[in-house]
Amino acid sequence: MYQAVFSRRARKVFLGLPEREAIRLRDAIAKLTQEPRSQGTIKLESTPVAGYRYRTGDLRLLFNLDDERKVIRILDTRKRDEKTYK
Repeated sequence: MYQAVFSRRARKVFLGLPEREAIRLRDAIAKLTQEPRSQGTIKLESTPVAGYRYRTGDLRLLFNLDDERKVIRILDTRKRDEKTYK
C-alpha cells in the first residue's frame, strides 16, 4: 500500500473544492494508494508537471510515484483544459 503525500499547492486546491468533488477526489486517492497504476492512470510523456495523471470527473490528479518508498506525491489537481499539462 502506498502513502499519499500532498504538495502545498495540491492541498490548497483540494481544500478549496466543492464537497462533492472533494469526496470524489478523496475516493480516487484512496484507490490509487491501493494500486497506483490501475486502470485510468496514464504515464505522461515529456511534461514538466508530473509523471502520471489520473482522471476523476472533470478533474485531473497529477502525481509522481516513488516505488522504492511506496509514496504517491500528489503535485496538483486541475480542471481539464488546454493549460492542464503545461
